[in-house]
Amino acid sequence: MPVSNNPHRVSLRMMPCPAPAEAVLLACSGFPMPEAERADLLSCVSLLSRALILRSKALSHVFLHISSSQNPAAAPMLSPHARKWMPELGFGVWLARNPPSLWTREEFENLEPGGQLRPMAELVFRITTDDAAKDHARSIMFGTGAVIEMQSRDDGATLARRGTQLLLPTIQDDSFKSYPFYFPLLDGAAIAAASYAQLQGWLCGGGVYIGESIEDCGVLALSLESFRPVLDQIGAIPDPDTPGGLVIPVK
Repeated sequence: MPVSNNPHRVSLRMMPCPAPAEAVLLACSGFPMPEAERADLLSCVSLLSRALILRSKALSHVFLHISSSQNPAAAPMLSPHARKWMPELGFGVWLARNPPSLWTREEFENLEPGGQLRPMAELVFRITTDDAAKDHARSIMFGTGAVIEMQSRDDGATLARRGTQLLLPTIQDDSFKSYPFYFPLLDGAAIAAASYAQLQGWLCGGGVYIGESIEDCGVLALSLESFRPVLDQIGAIPDPDTPGGLVIPVK
């Protein structure tokens, strides 16, 4: 989907998703985001997040997904803030994909010159300190493709434990079985192929997932309830340039 040329509005569209859940994508031009685009999208995502929290009375939990192959610039941005954020290291597991495994001899033999091996480990860091630190982490890291928010009435440790209970049994390779917690990673393809019951399980007791998605080129937001009242509340209007699309004006 083309990104709006207006620098003061953010384009979004509904994504395929099993009812009654809904998913939307706030589109961007790519990662890392240019600064002007980053500022507008961060403003919209923060507005959406706050409106959803007010609706559900949930807690906000911020995670940082760092992949050496997809957003390598994110890792050096984490360490200067480690004392304030107190990140806990975990392991991300892509849903509706093959479980993580070590590289095979066949993969090395079939690697084309200049090619890259598939990512082997998806690291996820849970921000464990207060809400101010979570907001600070989101503001600093947003635009790198790393930021994920889960909204749940459970505390962060309970959410992480439920993710581990869900995902650890799916991992066969012993090399990936010793992380402190395991976290679900979502993209548009996984959501479109899932049932509503699967989405409920994947959110580990939560109701909302908002994550930067390099795969979908934007910020992917999933809610187990309809987004439409909240989108109206934050000022989303029909996009005159894209049939069926919406835009959020940025003030």
